[in-house]
Amino acid sequence: MNGTPRVRSGGFPQTPGTVAPRARRQSTPTSTPRQHKPARPSLPPAPENRGAAAAADDRPPLIPLTVIDAPSQRFYAVAIYFALFAYRFWDWIGVAEDDAGSFFLFLKWAAIDFTYLFLALPAFRIPWLDLSQPVVLFMYGSQMILNWILMFNIDVPFTAWLLGVVKIFYDRELSISEHNVKVSSILHNSSLIMGKQIINILPEGSALLNPGKTPFCISQAGKSTVTIPIYFNATIPAEVELVRVDLETNSEEVMKLGSSQIREIGKQARKITDDASETSYRYDFPVKKPGAYRLNKVLDEYKLEVQRYTEPTYVVPCPKALVRRAESSTRCLNELSNLSLDVHGTPPLKIVYSRTINGKDHSFHFQSLQPDGFSSPLLGSARSSSIVLADGEDVSWAKAQQVAVSLNESMSQAGEWQYSIDEVHDVFGNVVKYTQSGEEAEVKPKPKHLVQNFVVRERPQATLRGCDLRNPLKVAKGQSTVLPVSFSLPGRVSDRASYTLTWQFSPIDTLTKSGDHGDVVEVGTFAAKNSHSQPTISAPGLYTLKSIACDSCEGEIEEPSSCLLLNPLEPKLSVQAEEIPDKCAGASIGLRVDLDLVGTPPFKVVYDISSDTERSRRESVVVKGLRQQIDLLPRSAGRYQYRFRALEDAIYKNIPLPLGNEYYLEQYVKPPATAFFQDQASVVSACLDEAVEVNVALSGDGPFTLEWELVHDGKKKSEKVTDITSESYKIKTNPLAQGGEYTLALTSIQDKAGCRIFLKEEMKINVRRQRPRAAFGLIENKKAATVVEDAKVSIPLRLSGDGPWKVTYRNRDGGSGEQTKVARSNNDFIETTEHGTFEITDVMDNQCHGQVAPEASTFDIHWFPRPELGLVPADSISERGGVFVKDDVCEGDIDGFEVALKGSSPYHVSYEIKHKPRSGSGSVGRREFDAVMPKASIAMDTAKAGVYTYKFSALADNLYNNDKRKFQPLTLEQTVNAKPSASFAKPGQIFKLCFSEQDYEEKIPITLQGFAPFYVEIEIRHHSGNIPETFRIPNIPTNTYGIQIPRQYLKLGAQTIRIRKVRDARGCQQKIEVGGPSVQVQLYDAPAIYPLETRNDYCVGERIAYTLSGTPPFDVQYTFAGSQMKAKSQTTNFRRIAEAPGEFAITAISDKASDCRAAINLSKTIHPMPSVKISRGKVVRVDIHEGSEVEILFEFWGTPPFEFTYTRSTNAKKGQRPTILETRHDISYEHSKVVTASLEGTYEVVAIKDKFCAFSTVNVEGKERKGGQKMLTY
Repeated sequence: MNGTPRVRSGGFPQTPGTVAPRARRQSTPTSTPRQHKPARPSLPPAPENRGAAAAADDRPPLIPLTVIDAPSQRFYAVAIYFALFAYRFWDWIGVAEDDAGSFFLFLKWAAIDFTYLFLALPAFRIPWLDLSQPVVLFMYGSQMILNWILMFNIDVPFTAWLLGVVKIFYDRELSISEHNVKVSSILHNSSLIMGKQIINILPEGSALLNPGKTPFCISQAGKSTVTIPIYFNATIPAEVELVRVDLETNSEEVMKLGSSQIREIGKQARKITDDASETSYRYDFPVKKPGAYRLNKVLDEYKLEVQRYTEPTYVVPCPKALVRRAESSTRCLNELSNLSLDVHGTPPLKIVYSRTINGKDHSFHFQSLQPDGFSSPLLGSARSSSIVLADGEDVSWAKAQQVAVSLNESMSQAGEWQYSIDEVHDVFGNVVKYTQSGEEAEVKPKPKHLVQNFVVRERPQATLRGCDLRNPLKVAKGQSTVLPVSFSLPGRVSDRASYTLTWQFSPIDTLTKSGDHGDVVEVGTFAAKNSHSQPTISAPGLYTLKSIACDSCEGEIEEPSSCLLLNPLEPKLSVQAEEIPDKCAGASIGLRVDLDLVGTPPFKVVYDISSDTERSRRESVVVKGLRQQIDLLPRSAGRYQYRFRALEDAIYKNIPLPLGNEYYLEQYVKPPATAFFQDQASVVSACLDEAVEVNVALSGDGPFTLEWELVHDGKKKSEKVTDITSESYKIKTNPLAQGGEYTLALTSIQDKAGCRIFLKEEMKINVRRQRPRAAFGLIENKKAATVVEDAKVSIPLRLSGDGPWKVTYRNRDGGSGEQTKVARSNNDFIETTEHGTFEITDVMDNQCHGQVAPEASTFDIHWFPRPELGLVPADSISERGGVFVKDDVCEGDIDGFEVALKGSSPYHVSYEIKHKPRSGSGSVGRREFDAVMPKASIAMDTAKAGVYTYKFSALADNLYNNDKRKFQPLTLEQTVNAKPSASFAKPGQIFKLCFSEQDYEEKIPITLQGFAPFYVEIEIRHHSGNIPETFRIPNIPTNTYGIQIPRQYLKLGAQTIRIRKVRDARGCQQKIEVGGPSVQVQLYDAPAIYPLETRNDYCVGERIAYTLSGTPPFDVQYTFAGSQMKAKSQTTNFRRIAEAPGEFAITAISDKASDCRAAINLSKTIHPMPSVKISRGKVVRVDIHEGSEVEILFEFWGTPPFEFTYTRSTNAKKGQRPTILETRHDISYEHSKVVTASLEGTYEVVAIKDKFCAFSTVNVEGKERKGGQKMLTY
């Protein structure tokens, strides 16, 4: 195929023999200048013209090209291919006529196509027909599908069409005279219905301008010409004159059609002259100016005025609309749109516009748009779509005018608003649409003059938070603060929203007595850059918010809107001090200082303390009111100086105090003996039944006597210690046996001088009311848990006390000894993977040893048992040497066994099946199943004979996966015996039998395998019956046997004999499936013939059909018109077409299978077809005037009475099919009838029927058939 030329576009490939000369001509130096372009690639030379080297690359054709050239070989190959197709269609016609299928013909053509495409055509190696393998496969597959459709007579849409095409070339069928006759000449006999009567009513001429009342408009920007249709009826105009009335000035302009236009009208008139049914035609008159047009005068070729209708046609400017651009495209919420639309056209106008809010479209329209004082004849209750113009009548109402439409609606929703003009209509129905489809709108949006976009913004809101007239702002003098403005904008979440705020300010000294603004009012503004920005204020006075604006939209001020700013007085301090004397010490022990303050509470007073015995330190005191008294009581003797450094109140911070003497105090102090707790918290925790030790520091002149008391539940226990010489002492209490709060108070101390000082030192001791406790919790209300083996278990603990706890426990059933768990919570867990009884032995929290609850000191952990598998005992199962054995079964029998399962369902069982046949190698298969019940049934494999071994190797349940180390396999064996078999010695053979038994008949031999004796069931199925017969042979002693079937089991015709069941001595049986080997038994009887229809009267052109009983081919003898005839039928159908009237009778029939000849007498009568002629069988045309009548003569041939159907249709026109206007039925008891008619049309008979036969040229629906016949029944 490498040498196959490439076909040029637009033509067929050139013959190889002509390629080389053409190439030489193209290379001549005398070529035209156009040949400088690259030449088309020429075809390669044909094999007979190629050189020796090129020819050596390809195998030459089988027939040398010197004997038959390549084009001739291709012609012969294609001719043979199409000849085969013609032969194929010949076979199909025979199949279609018999209405049956042929498997033989299908195989025949499959073999012919395979031989031609795969063997013959490739062997000849014809140039350009050396097809590729995919092409050959595609052609063969297509022809196989065609063979299947044709040879099996499958009804597909194209077969009927194909049969019709074939019938065009071959339309012959066997007739009663045993000759091939042309069927169409019998069925479509045009001589049966002849003649037509054509009545033509002469029309009257007229002219009409725009009868459809179509509106017209002229666009200034679009097309500038429109065409108005003028209809002429039954006339050829010689002069046409129109009048245009100007819409602006009411002036009239006479317009005449030119000679070229008149000639064009004449051409159209002559075109319809040949078509008698068409009398009117149309001419499109072009106009370029607006106005009211009407026909003024129309003259025909005889200069006679043609009737015309003077109704005007208005051509107006096309309506249009535009949007007046708004000054601003931004609006605030609830503002008016304030938008105007300008509509231009002939009023009243209608405009359709759409309003889109945030993507949601709403359509609106305005109707009856007209200027003030406008009147129109189209308005009012007497409105009419047709207006007849009187001479000089004013038509200025039809001129285009401009109407302004105001859209002033409240914009109550924030977001994107769009007003868009969609359509505009004028009073005549002219419509201009501006809407676009989705794709056009994306590519080309609407012009700007049709759309107005607005952005509607939300209005901001402002209020004061945390400040009003009752809660003023207070700030130090000279300091500033922010005005607490809260800004909000509905629907906006951006922090970058800016706003502008204005407020009124009145100084504090100008306010009125009621607290309102006075005569002095200042206006302040603030431009915020974001929503969190707030103005800063410092002057005391009244601030009132007045306005808020955001994005040019004024907002709303909400209450509270006023704030009062005050500058409080600066704080002041006055100090007065007096000494605190002591009788025992004989000197002062400290100072009592009175603090008087002025300012805004609370106050903080900061002072420094320095002495000659201690390091200097700074302390402070918080005063919540305006007065406070403090005691300065040093604990050690020495000189102390107090300097007040700073003062703060709620407004002013860190105000330094002067260094004068008024804020300076000095004193020498010799304090008395004292004692206090050293390095102890104010509250100490203690365990139950444990002592508490507390360190006490002593100061003064020793030795000391110290007294204290321990208070609990209202009970006091006092103790005393003397002769304490050191500066510290440790108090140790007795074990505290009761829980609760104890108070340890130092009551007094006595020094060397014997001066006893009362003490106020005390501390709290919280003794726990109970010891820490430990116990095991419950799992599902039980002190035990059952888990799967080696699973991690969290044993709950229940602990009381202060964590963390140290819990000591042990496993009684384990050998790991005691273990410690550090618990962090009261409900912690002990995690373990062991099983046994766990016991808590000790517990301690973060401070105290506890006790273990004896009733909850143990917890049991159990493991779920592992799953187990065993066989359910049965009589058919026994154990032999550790292996279970089940009773033998036959091959294919249904058998099984049950396994017992223990554990937690569902179970998953895996096992393997080993099959060892009596001969050959065995096989191993693995299977699995899931079970939810304690028992599971397993179907045993009996498909093949041999020994089967079932070994259960794996078991898992809901809790445990399979563990090979802990599962003991289980084995079960069973022997499967082979099924016996029986077969015919000669399957497929046909045994011929007669209906009566003969002395010697051939037996049907069979062969058996198995253990004798055998039991065999034979199935006998007759081809004509659905229920088979069963013949049983109970005892066959040998492996071969000859079957003789009694006659009562057989029926006439063919029957299939097959072996249905066989059983041997071991009880094994085998049922042979349907479709197995079989033999055929033919039981013959004499043939018979039966008519397919019970009627005895037939018409010429009908088919007389019979069905034959017997074996083809059949010999049928019959008589027709007194002649004896003999016919042969290759099928069980016998059909002949009646070509002539007469008597037809079948006298005898015989078939190929038997020598019996059946004598019969089946007779039929064939009647001639009726016929009718209208107007003596001729086409008669009559022209009449409206109101006249014509007599139509009908003549009949046949057997009366006659029923006939005739139609009246439109007269034929060139290029158009006639239309049936009415259909009438009539009856004639004579051989002729006259009918009168006065309506225009073509009268013809479409159906005729006599006493026996009928003929029609229409189908069931009454539509005209193309030469077909339909028997009518009335």
